[in-house]
Amino acid sequence: MKPPAFDMVRPQTVSEALQYLAESPDSKLIAGGQSLVPVMNFRLAAPALLIDLNRVAGLAGIRCEAGVLRIGAMTRQQSLLGDPLVVRCAPLLAAALPHVGHLQTRSRGTVGGSLAHADPSAELPLVMVTLDAVITVRSRERERTVPARAFFTDAMTTDLAADEMITEVAVPAAPADARVAFRELARRHGDFAIVAAAAQRTAAGLSVAVGGLEAVPRLCRRLMADFAGDPPPRGRWPELIRAELADAAPLADLQADGDYRRHLAAVLLQDVLAEVFAP
Repeated sequence: MKPPAFDMVRPQTVSEALQYLAESPDSKLIAGGQSLVPVMNFRLAAPALLIDLNRVAGLAGIRCEAGVLRIGAMTRQQSLLGDPLVVRCAPLLAAALPHVGHLQTRSRGTVGGSLAHADPSAELPLVMVTLDAVITVRSRERERTVPARAFFTDAMTTDLAADEMITEVAVPAAPADARVAFRELARRHGDFAIVAAAAQRTAAGLSVAVGGLEAVPRLCRRLMADFAGDPPPRGRWPELIRAELADAAPLADLQADGDYRRHLAAVLLQDVLAEVFAP
């Protein structure tokens, strides 16, 4: 299928892009296009104007400073894969990246684009929620920061206003003692996960979350509290995981029904906990 007709502009600066966004209510930002273009081809979106960010300077790059890994919104997903800064400062992100799409999609897809699209099964939103990342967004009038744990509000829905764009993601750098684990089940490697689980354990405690189960990544707060301090006996883990997932509202689609997703979430949570608490 082909998309409906649209106009396109190619701004050179962030300010210029935000100007177009503010003045054109029926517009969409396009970065890698790996999510937006298919949606347009299926006529599920029909923006009158596309604002191409590929010529905007200063939106891509990776740096780690003052205990924070900073990733520009236009950073290609492929460029993160195997990057020494990512491996050192965010090992959980490094563990998840091989599961993100395929070489062709990672080479075009951007970090900011994945977060703004907010697919419930996408790996990057799950990792950012697990790591308590902070997302910087800008409009023509202001700049603000939003915790990743508050950024995703529903499936394909975020806290972004219509005139805002993501400019950067800040991930707290993992301490040297961090132990991480990432698991997902997909129909084939590189596809969106049916369910995924991510965990990071440090001296400060455990952070664990599940993606693909519900409309937004689920931070397993009850489970994190259960594992504060000394971990509970291994025999109690299934019971604690069941309690964590008892109030979940699982998605159901052609991939899997809600009961199967809940089952998968329990299995994957058991796996990531076993890895980060291995002797």
